[in-house]
Amino acid sequence: MPIHITDFLEEKSGLIKKKDLRRSPNLKQVFSSINQHLYGKLKYTDTDTRARSKQIINLLLCKLVDEINKTSEEEVEFCIRTDESDKQLLKRVQSFFNINVREKYKDIIDENEQITLTKELVYIIVKELQHISLLQSSKDILSDAFEIFVSKILKDEAGQFFTPANIIKFMVNYLDPVVDSKILDPACGHGGFLLEAKDILWSKIESKEKRIESISNLFGIDKDLFLAKISKLYLEILSNGKSNIFCEDSLDPKSYRVPARQVIKNNTFDYVFTNPPFGVKIPINKKEILMDYQLGHTWKIIDGRWEIQDKLVRQQAPQVLFIERCVQLLRDGGKLGIILPEGIFGNPTDRYIWEYLTSNGKILGIISLDQNTFQPYTCNKTSILFFEKSKEISIDYIIDFAIVENVGHDKDGKILYKLNKDGSKKLDSVGNLIVNDDLIDLHLTIKDAEEFDYLKEQKIFKIRYSNVKNKIFIPVYYTGVEKTLKKLENDKNFTLATIQDLVDKKIIYSNKGGYLPRGDEIGSHVYGLGDIPFIRTSELNNWEINLDSYKKTSEEVYEQYKSKQNIEEGDILLVKDGGPNLIGKTAYITELDTKIIIQSHIFQIKTLENNEFIDSYLLLYLLNLEIVQKQIQAITFVQGTIATIGNRIMEVVLPIPSDFNKRKEISDYIKKIINSKIEIKKEIQKISRYYEY
Repeated sequence: MPIHITDFLEEKSGLIKKKDLRRSPNLKQVFSSINQHLYGKLKYTDTDTRARSKQIINLLLCKLVDEINKTSEEEVEFCIRTDESDKQLLKRVQSFFNINVREKYKDIIDENEQITLTKELVYIIVKELQHISLLQSSKDILSDAFEIFVSKILKDEAGQFFTPANIIKFMVNYLDPVVDSKILDPACGHGGFLLEAKDILWSKIESKEKRIESISNLFGIDKDLFLAKISKLYLEILSNGKSNIFCEDSLDPKSYRVPARQVIKNNTFDYVFTNPPFGVKIPINKKEILMDYQLGHTWKIIDGRWEIQDKLVRQQAPQVLFIERCVQLLRDGGKLGIILPEGIFGNPTDRYIWEYLTSNGKILGIISLDQNTFQPYTCNKTSILFFEKSKEISIDYIIDFAIVENVGHDKDGKILYKLNKDGSKKLDSVGNLIVNDDLIDLHLTIKDAEEFDYLKEQKIFKIRYSNVKNKIFIPVYYTGVEKTLKKLENDKNFTLATIQDLVDKKIIYSNKGGYLPRGDEIGSHVYGLGDIPFIRTSELNNWEINLDSYKKTSEEVYEQYKSKQNIEEGDILLVKDGGPNLIGKTAYITELDTKIIIQSHIFQIKTLENNEFIDSYLLLYLLNLEIVQKQIQAITFVQGTIATIGNRIMEVVLPIPSDFNKRKEISDYIKKIINSKIEIKKEIQKISRYYEY
């Protein structure tokens, strides 16, 4: 059941003094309750949720301004007075907005802006909030409000997700900006990073006048006019200073209007913090924008090194261009903290990005965030990149790595607390519940972390740049893969070989280009035309193929793909794309399974005949070893609900027993298992045929 403020405060009427306001234990839950009330009222009539969301934010600003401007003994105006009708309340709230918000901040708010919510909606919102102190209830009130009222709209329209407060706090504390530094967020949203930067700077400044002056060093840009205005307004309300927030397209500086162009200049900012919009649905494809970015061009590997080409890419993901835009804006020695999709940190096709970064400075840190970080709004797996721009780049340096497994909430956004072994919740020294959040004080512990040691269990560690493998900047790759492989390197009982090595040595088959062949898509229009199974990723399990696929097609369609796919006994199928829990699953093609068509999300692996080093049974065994599956997991990248390993499969290292007799022993054992499965299937088929008669 949602919590209402009236559930834990005595219902009052008439005038309320500021000192009577109380802290809400969960302001987001109060906002959620309000949202449910509004939805119940509007579900059949609401046609413009974006406009309504803006109006709710304006109403919250009234509440905030009222609270800030009152002394403890003064009576607040954001309340329902004795015998006041909803019509009278609406009129009074509208007047308060016009005089105390719009007029005071007329350089930000349009002169025609009004509170246009209906009297019923205003009454609901004021009733729920009148006894609450927003300032006591949340450090970032608008973050909580935007998460409930606005986040879905921005996700749907622009791929934007509001950054959780603990992530913002950690990032700003990690870089620890100094007084008088110029700070920018080029995708500032409601201004969360700037607000946190204000707090950390104010903690270092004693003079009230200098604190207010410091706000002039905070800069923000957002493409959304509403967000840009709210960010500026919010920061100025809370600081009483003048901020520099602009509504512009950060990626297109040539389009900036004069006020922004005068202050948002390249090579001028000490710190940039940002969580840019990202996603395949909002690509940048304008040539006039792409041409101004190195990362808007194609790159090729020449003599083992990525080099930029003259040709532009057809389109580029916005987060990639944001990386370069941030680097452009930083001065020499300036530092960047940016949240990015985890795929960028290890995808072979994205390694040109790291060539660009490491040519323009050094990587300070990589923080891998839990899958639930941005839940319940998106399950995108992300990491934080910390970077320092520099003209003089060290040959070698230390990089901070950390794996954050607990972010203080679950996939539904519910707060998670640390537990004792008996399942009870842990309490701190004064009896408060302890949130299960690895980010608390991580900025301090990471500084004193040890270098990566494959003999130790580490979630926080340092790695020298020279020891980063293949430009893979994923912490779990080192703890889950490198650790085991390093142990095996010195073990004479094993020979380590990548799948690419086996292809190059013609031990296993590859098609043109050196990569493993994959299946095809036959199209839904031919489903149901016959009895030939179309094998999808979900049909692979426990080394077997489920031939009872409900996606079947005709003999004629099968003949079109038969020679191309060349499915033979002894082939191994491996899932390359699909649900995260399916990637890496394998199946062995037996004599009963050859008459099938396989989906494009599946790799087909053949071992060449009469090879004494490795046969298909041994390969099946190796692909299912824990160390191999961990490698596959480490280089599998998830976007939304879709995961892919792609051609990174070629980098997976197999620990092959060095001794021929050991290899043969394993191969014979796996062959015995496969044969027993075949016999069971044959018996089932006999029974099925018997009952058909």
